[in-house]
Amino acid sequence: MKVQNNNIAKFQIEEFSLECGEILEDIEIAYTTYGQLSESGDNAILVFHALTGSHLLAGKFERFGDKSLPWNEELEVGWWDEFVGSGKIIDTNDYFVICANYLGGCYGSTGPNTPKIDKYKKFPEITFVDIENSQKLLLDNLGVKSLAAVIGPSIGGLMALEFASRFPDFVEKIISISSSYKVSTLQLLHNLEQAYILNLGKESKVRTKEYLALARMIAHKTYISLELLSDRAKNETNYNKDRLDSFIKTSQESYMIHQGEKFIERFTSESYLSIIRGWQNFRLDKDVLANIESKKVLVLGVDSDVCFYPEEQKELMEVLLSKGVDVEAEYLSSDKGHDSFLLEPNLYEKPIKNFLNSN
Repeated sequence: MKVQNNNIAKFQIEEFSLECGEILEDIEIAYTTYGQLSESGDNAILVFHALTGSHLLAGKFERFGDKSLPWNEELEVGWWDEFVGSGKIIDTNDYFVICANYLGGCYGSTGPNTPKIDKYKKFPEITFVDIENSQKLLLDNLGVKSLAAVIGPSIGGLMALEFASRFPDFVEKIISISSSYKVSTLQLLHNLEQAYILNLGKESKVRTKEYLALARMIAHKTYISLELLSDRAKNETNYNKDRLDSFIKTSQESYMIHQGEKFIERFTSESYLSIIRGWQNFRLDKDVLANIESKKVLVLGVDSDVCFYPEEQKELMEVLLSKGVDVEAEYLSSDKGHDSFLLEPNLYEKPIKNFLNSN
């Protein structure tokens, strides 16, 4: 099968069974591909995106034709544009790269805001296994016979690890970036706080989007280091003195409000809740990791990460080693926090390239 460079498309599944027991009909998975699939179908790399990422992995994009889908300027350039492409860290001259928007998402894959979903019926609970299964069907449809690698940053790392453990004969290498093999207590609590807020928002006919902005603010402070937050914050607030009863006094507060307000332009409350519910319910038995004992795994983390702390990557490495997995690990120094994997391609270039090129 020949697949053209930088292809953006949708994959349709007539009937899809969910872990919860429900069946979705005529679902769509939005995805992009880069490079060309080899005749043997074994040069593919699957990338699982982060929580609020998308299939818009690399390149420049115009607003979706469907104007009901959220959009702002942050989506105009692929979230890993400096990582994926001809001659880049993941070289599309060598690899056929696939990235799909998650089932339950809001960028073209079937989700709670999809018009044809019966609005009088609650959108079913989506698990990470459901997302992985939908993407396995996509890969099969594209003619992929095996993956040279599966890569995931943040919650994408959880899915990459689980996907490889569930389909070990299909995957050669795994790259986990700023991730783990489980949900930490702190993440459970952050997700609970956000879900609580979003559920309160359902009862508000006026300020629903503000609840989503607040949920994002809870999460955002774990994605960047406090040092970076202070550096990015401007010297004056953009909000009038009446906002929050004159509470906002500093540039740091103004910055966080701004991040929340930007986010509601490019995401929906319903998809956000769907994906964090999947994260909250993620459970990967350590014994299942023995399925990838013949595989190579690269674990990358940064010292300023407060979403998936460096200790979590170290624990992941130790668990993998205990299961006989061939593990390489690098703990990188950065002041960018969890979002380092979005901001510092130079930091990741050598370890990723070396790992992909190793025998």
